[in-house]
Amino acid sequence: MRKYVSLSLLLLMTVVTFFGCAGMGYVWKSDPETQTVSNEYFDAQLEPFCSAGGCTAFVLTIKNKSDKNLELNWNKTLFVNHGQTSGGFMFEGVVFKDRNNPKPPDVIFPNGHLVKSIYPNNLVGFYSGKYARWYHSPMDSGMNGAYLSVIVDGKEINEKLTVNLSRTEQK
Repeated sequence: MRKYVSLSLLLLMTVVTFFGCAGMGYVWKSDPETQTVSNEYFDAQLEPFCSAGGCTAFVLTIKNKSDKNLELNWNKTLFVNHGQTSGGFMFEGVVFKDRNNPKPPDVIFPNGHLVKSIYPNNLVGFYSGKYARWYHSPMDSGMNGAYLSVIVDGKEINEKLTVNLSRTEQK
């Protein structure tokens, strides 16, 4: 009986919170919506992933335009926040506790492409307990992005892609 009372109270609080906050929220915007850069070796695109709760990730796309393999060096690819680098990135396949350890590069074959969702390491946290999982805190308003480090035929190519994130209150 006590269990049902607790579940009923939890459900009631959830409903009250949902309807009490309806109409109050934010719409996040990126300027530009997608940032791109192009050089003789590759085209790169960075697009923030945003919801009403904020922008928590980027979708990174790199197209290899050369006839050589590209290596995306994750150990030198960094999150950019307000014009400063602020740690690296976490992505699928990285164990939370190892997120700050060295990562192997991603290889992009000639005329191939890579598409990956990346999360700033400094904004990733972990809930422990029965429903243990990692979560992503939103980025701040302002300039955010990525500083890429790509190796082509032994040569390091660096590119910075940033977008201006802002929010407006939803009415």
